[in-house]
Amino acid sequence: MYQISFRNESFTCKEDESILGAARKKAVQIPYGCANGGCGMCKMRVVQGEYKIGRCSKGALADEERVNKYVLTCKTYPLSDLQLKLIEN
Repeated sequence: MYQISFRNESFTCKEDESILGAARKKAVQIPYGCANGGCGMCKMRVVQGEYKIGRCSKGALADEERVNKYVLTCKTYPLSDLQLKLIEN
């Protein structure tokens, strides 16, 4: 189990569970639309920690964004504790 933090919220997430999935179980509010890697509404930036990203649309998460540690929480799985930053639109 890893600790996921953003804003003033924190919750635990298993390595085989998406960040969005774990947040929803704990009633932590992360914006999302499709929850399937296609819309980009759940995009956040990883400030600290290690993770892996599952398959998702390049339209929702471009290669340049991936390099700059942006992730779609619906397709991101923790490999350590993570600190995230919500992208304000």
